Formats: sequence, C-alpha cells, structure tokens
Amino acid sequence: MSLLILYKNPPMDHFRKKISWGFAFFAAATLLSCSKDDIPIPACLTGDCDARMIFPTSNDSNGYYHVKLDWSREYLPYFILDVEASTISPEYRYNGISHVQANFDSDTSWVIGDTLVIQQPLFRPFTGVWTQDANPLPTEWVDLPLTQFAGIEVNIVQPTTIMFSEKDGVLKSRRVVGPFIPTMIGDTVTIAMKVKWDAMYDQISKDDFVEKFIVE
Repeated sequence: MSLLILYKNPPMDHFRKKISWGFAFFAAATLLSCSKDDIPIPACLTGDCDARMIFPTSNDSNGYYHVKLDWSREYLPYFILDVEASTISPEYRYNGISHVQANFDSDTSWVIGDTLVIQQPLFRPFTGVWTQDANPLPTEWVDLPLTQFAGIEVNIVQPTTIMFSEKDGVLKSRRVVGPFIPTMIGDTVTIAMKVKWDAMYDQISKDDFVEKFIVE
C-alpha cells in the first residue's frame, strides 16, 4: 500500500513577503556594516573651501569698490584689505591648527624715481628736549635721499605669502594695499587672490578670487 501525500503550493504573495523581508534584512546589514570612517570627510568644515576679500567700503551696483584715500598726509596713502577663508576639518589640521595661506597680485604698479626722500630725525641726548615719559624729542629733521631704489617697480599688493589665523570659527588675515601715487586717482584696479588649503593629503588651491576697486 502506497501513501500518496499531496503538497499544496503556497500562494505567490507568501513568496513576495519572504523576498521583501530578505531584502530588508540585507539592506540593514549592509548599512550597519558601514562605519563612520567609511564616509569621506571634506577638507573644509563648510564642505566647499571658500574665501573672500573684505574692502573698507561697500561695492556699488556694478560690483566696484570706491576706496577713498587720505592724500593730505606726509606719506603716500594705503588701505587695509581684510580676508577670510574656510577652516579646515579637525581631522586634517596640524596640531589643531588650519594651515591656509594666500598670495595676491594686481594689474597696477608704479616705478620709484630718483627723487624718493625720507626724513630722518636727529636727537641731542644730553642737551635735547625730553617728554615726561623720558622719551627724547627730535631737535631737527634732515632729508635722506634714497636714490638706490630708483627704477624699482612697486606693485600695489605685495606678492609675499600671508597666513590665516582662526578667530570666532573663521580664518582671518590682512593685506596692506598700496602705497598709491596721486596719478592713480580715478584708476580702476583689479586685485586677485590665490588661497591654498593644506588638508594633509588633500591640497586645495583656488585662484578665482578677483575684485575691482576705484582709487579716490
């Protein structure tokens, strides 16, 4: 005597539920296996490393800054350009410090002539006049010609590198712009800035920071 056992096929939605639960379990296991270190950390805290130049005045509707200089003093005028940059993520800092630097250039310069003169004070330490704080006062001033600098071209921004320091969560620094000569009044000057972020193995350099200002 043979025993015949009949199996009834389960419905298709039962298989669908099994497949659905199996996929959900696989996805959850995959996500849990990813650690925080597997997610790439950006070089800068803001995600995209950025910087900007801050002029002592607001720009006009055309984007030009009108810089008013004091031409009444004995020396040629200049102004201070403030700059800011994004901070580097803590994982890429050196001893906890963001290593960021900037260089500048412009399309405006002037040449030193042979009439450059500075005034040198002369003092009389024994018979001269002193202040209440025991500081000597000059008895006279003499002109000192600096003909050795004749012919040297002076760009209004120095090409030397400046470093940023962090303040209130923002990297800040400064650049002296000038000196300017009177013939530059009314000129439009283009100034460019290149910033480099040293994020250890990731070196980011951007040179597309450009602004224009008018000398007044």
